[in-house]
Amino acid sequence: MPELLRLALPATASRLGLLAMAFVDTVMVGRYATAELAWLSLANRSVVMFLLIVAIGLLMGVLVATSTAYGQRDFARCGQVWRRSLPYAAAIGLGMAALTFTAPWLMRLLAADPVVAEQSAKLVMILGLGLPAHLIFYCSTAFLEGVRRPYVPMLVLVGANLANVLLNYALIFGRLGAPELGAEGSAWATTAVRWLIAGLAVGYVVLAPSMREFAVRVPYAGRWRDWAKQRAIGYASAVSIGTEVGAFAGLAIIAEKLGALELAGQEIVFNVLGVPFMFAVGVGSATAVRVAIAHGRGDAADTALAGWTGVGAAAVPLAIAAVLVGTLPDVVFGLHSSDPVLAAVTVPAIAFAAFVMLFDGQQATITMALRGLGETWWPTALQAIAYVAIMLPLSAFLALVLGRGLIGLLEGTLTASIFAVAAQNLRFWWLTRQREPRDDAARSTAA
Repeated sequence: MPELLRLALPATASRLGLLAMAFVDTVMVGRYATAELAWLSLANRSVVMFLLIVAIGLLMGVLVATSTAYGQRDFARCGQVWRRSLPYAAAIGLGMAALTFTAPWLMRLLAADPVVAEQSAKLVMILGLGLPAHLIFYCSTAFLEGVRRPYVPMLVLVGANLANVLLNYALIFGRLGAPELGAEGSAWATTAVRWLIAGLAVGYVVLAPSMREFAVRVPYAGRWRDWAKQRAIGYASAVSIGTEVGAFAGLAIIAEKLGALELAGQEIVFNVLGVPFMFAVGVGSATAVRVAIAHGRGDAADTALAGWTGVGAAAVPLAIAAVLVGTLPDVVFGLHSSDPVLAAVTVPAIAFAAFVMLFDGQQATITMALRGLGETWWPTALQAIAYVAIMLPLSAFLALVLGRGLIGLLEGTLTASIFAVAAQNLRFWWLTRQREPRDDAARSTAA
């Protein structure tokens, strides 16, 4: 447990740092205008976050490959993982940024209101400019966490959040001599901060004396096929995470059909869900590192212990958050908006979200434990069943057909998350109850 906490606390703080920027964006734009919050919600939930999370999934193998090499005490190979992955991350980011320029056409398909479609498309394209930077930052973060330096990205994000608040204040409200841009100002602030954190993270890896033992300045001389296993983990993760995030983007589209108030309310509700979820992801990231290291050295008992300890540790902050949100939904809403009409729609949904966050966070943690074992397609298949086959049709039926609105969306989400937790826990138990998976598979994960 002490080792898990040493890794999990800064990793969790890093995830919360990223979430804090999105949280601040939602709060400040919500204070500016409810309509502009709806535009930002549709832009983020339906397009930008989908592209970003899929791209991060493609890079999931960086964490696993680095951790496995570290567990085998092959420090030079750790650095080679980062060297070969950095241009890969930049290329993926540029591709995703290019896709955002289809937004004027895409948003007309997703939004019934032409004003919402036009304004959301503009935000998508601005936010798309920061996607390459975010992926460069993530690649460096995964490397640093894999070599047990998780505090570095955490400290970078402390400064990033301060910069984000200042830029939001200036660009949303027109302060400090800046133009008043509303939601567009928030999008420009996010893009600028993403490039800032990318530069700081790469600069640390290249220049810090503690990085010399990992040979990060030595050019990668291997072939593309030499690290196919790492990319395979990324492909499976991208499909898995993309399925889940795409399904949640579908919820934003359903919410848009309910109306602008429900769309803005959905943004607030899922912003609230994001805080405990990032706690769980941070614990999951540390769990993946510990599982991969134990798996890399062929220690079957410690592999199982690392996974179940992580699952148990994630339950604590999730339970605390659920109690707070469930008992104080009006206070949580008040952090986002003072609109009484929006409150009538959103406050009951925030209270119900307390149940959702318990299971939504747990499925994130156990998924990361499975990735630490080098699992590829099983977590992908299970999440596809949960969030595409169960959540989307059930949520649409409850929200639109039965008229349950935002509560209906959350009821569908809760059902899917319960299934995902149960199925993936069973899968991890099945793998770790047997003898340690093949040593050669563990070593090939680092390739």
